Amino acid sequence: MTPLSSEEETRKVMEDPPPDQPDHPLFLLRGVGKSYRKKPALEDINIGISNGEITGIIGPDGAGKSTLLKICAGILRYSGSLLYEGRELSSNPERIKRDLSYMPQGIGHNLYMDLTVEENIRFFGLLKGVEDSAINERSRELLEATGLAPFRRRFARDLSGGMKQKLGICCSLISLPRVLILDEPSTGIDPLSRRELWKLLNSYLHDTGTGILLGTSYMDEAERCHSIMFLHHGRPVYQGHPELLMKKQTGLEEAFFERLLEMGETLSEVEPPPDFPGHQAEGRVEVREVSKYFGDFQALRDVSLSIRPGEVFGLLGPNGAGKTTLIKCMTGLLTPDGGDISIAGQPSGSEQLPYAIGYMSQVFSLYGDLSVKENIELYGSIYGLEGRTLAGRMEWVLDFSGLSGQEGSLVKALPLGMKQRLALGVASIHLPAILFLDEPTSGVDPVARKQFWNYIRMLADKLRTTVIVTTHNLVEADYTDRVGIMDSGQLIGLGSPEELRSEFLQYEGTVFEITPEHPLDEDLLGREGLSIAPFGRRYHIWKKGLSRAALGAALERAGMKDCHIREIPPPMEDVFVYYLRKGRR
Repeated sequence: MTPLSSEEETRKVMEDPPPDQPDHPLFLLRGVGKSYRKKPALEDINIGISNGEITGIIGPDGAGKSTLLKICAGILRYSGSLLYEGRELSSNPERIKRDLSYMPQGIGHNLYMDLTVEENIRFFGLLKGVEDSAINERSRELLEATGLAPFRRRFARDLSGGMKQKLGICCSLISLPRVLILDEPSTGIDPLSRRELWKLLNSYLHDTGTGILLGTSYMDEAERCHSIMFLHHGRPVYQGHPELLMKKQTGLEEAFFERLLEMGETLSEVEPPPDFPGHQAEGRVEVREVSKYFGDFQALRDVSLSIRPGEVFGLLGPNGAGKTTLIKCMTGLLTPDGGDISIAGQPSGSEQLPYAIGYMSQVFSLYGDLSVKENIELYGSIYGLEGRTLAGRMEWVLDFSGLSGQEGSLVKALPLGMKQRLALGVASIHLPAILFLDEPTSGVDPVARKQFWNYIRMLADKLRTTVIVTTHNLVEADYTDRVGIMDSGQLIGLGSPEELRSEFLQYEGTVFEITPEHPLDEDLLGREGLSIAPFGRRYHIWKKGLSRAALGAALERAGMKDCHIREIPPPMEDVFVYYLRKGRR
């Protein structure tokens, strides 16, 4: 199958399954559609979904991803035909529920917050009729695989967002389901945990041959799927192997945008507000040997950092690394227990500091029961904006967030992407010298994320705003000027993305990508000292001093002949994991 470029090709792909698709797939959808109040959410979905594969459902917010997953889970009625193991699902939707584990979109939405980690897993096991002895054994394996073993007696309500997502996956796998449907399972999970999640899914897939459907807004994650369906406005515009869509591009993110541009989509230009005076206060940040304790726990350990005015600085790190704590210390929301912080020439905690900075928090930035207009007016008035200035800035924020004409809408009713763009707009409505963004793009689709970064670059390049942003999406690291990697309250890596990749190449070696016809024997290759990271049907392999010829010989010894081998730049995820392992030695 080749990427689609015309209506005829689209129709052909939708009508004819890929040549390697089995005759009797797990799911077979023909002409499936769904409408809400006569408004189509899905139209003419034709796809065969195989056992033993991870099928990714991708697309912008509102494309129909969650609707399609709910239909396959037997939750929603539909038009058209959906065969589950050869039988029409609508005639008996309860049949699939015996075989199914379904994890809905939203952090912790399938958990019971007043139960502990262990009790949640046990409850889901008992619900599916799993015997006690099997629950105990599988629970132990899942907790170890996800890193949740030390937290087995912690209540779900007290877990971080990333931990809740990992617990949700444990609850989904405890019953060894024949069908696993996960709707954006890695939202809020750090890159190391995402790698562990994919290792767990691939291992489960290998052991059980289960069919896995996965909705995701992370394009680097979609690359790990064996096949993908790309939805846009409820219609399929591509289905097949992700690498075929990436023929001309280095990654799925670029291919995603090229496809949208081919279909006439545009990204609006972001400009400064008309009343921008043309100059900006200097947004320099100085952090010197800062420490912070919570009881006996040391969250920050002598962190020192200098950020230049107008720089876009990315903070990366696993959940619990100290990124949010550091930002709260810099913004004055927390008082450090040691060290000094200077923000735009003022000490942290200064009464004038709130007027020099903007802050978009990880969990709370908007009032859901207020309208769009009321939120903008509230934040504008807090920063002393009024009259024509406030009216002009409101129009500016509405234009960026795509909410012109929807000023009266309640914020809680907005799609996630619009809600996040509005939060970013109100955080910068007063044109701060320094803008702090704590995971601003978590869970938003690639289109909204691109708009975010266009806006951030405009602030830095045209307004000379200093932007400090935390993110778990490592694609975004390449949009920054410099990156700081944190772990266990310490800064363990610092430099531009190019400098960090350079160190990886120096100490870890060149990265090669291969696409074998059959899964690799990772243990056999690992014994030759090769580092391996699976990416769907592809693998990334590296070792210091490894050449293409040496890799070809190693693959041949492992019984893998005629593998396509190509050298690739080190993916930022591999660079990230390198620094974490280096810092923990």
